[in-house]
Amino acid sequence: MKQVIGIYPGSFDPVTNGHLDLIHRGAKIFDELVVAILRNPEKDPLFTVPERREMLQEMTKNLPNVRVDEFQGLMVDYARSQGAAAVLRGIRAISDYEYEFQMALMNRKLDSTLETIFMMPAEKYSYLSSRLVREVARLGGSVDGLVPEMVVQKLVLKVKGTK
Repeated sequence: MKQVIGIYPGSFDPVTNGHLDLIHRGAKIFDELVVAILRNPEKDPLFTVPERREMLQEMTKNLPNVRVDEFQGLMVDYARSQGAAAVLRGIRAISDYEYEFQMALMNRKLDSTLETIFMMPAEKYSYLSSRLVREVARLGGSVDGLVPEMVVQKLVLKVKGTK
């Protein structure tokens, strides 16, 4: 029987409760879900790829069919190398849909066998993004309830070190 592998790509800088919501729900859909951290040399992330990987591995350790990895370059090439059948993407708002729709069509053009599955987060995370979490943390606001406790602690240490 064929195993269905899904890829959930992103920067996860930092991982939010919205990301974890999609990971848990995606793990119920796919035989294996690969949470793939994009290494983008053009961005200046708050957390290094190894730090993000460590956090994601810790937060998904109780999900036996979830694996954390990293990649650089075209996501379709990475998905092909993993034998993935689908890409999982979260959509919070209409603006996300427009961007994600374009990406899905481009991915289909690059690899017509790769499907894109859009999933809406739980309503309580529908406004949440890593960018907003970083901004709130840098300005001294509370990110409790937006990210796991482990990430709250790491954010506090990071932003104290950057001030």
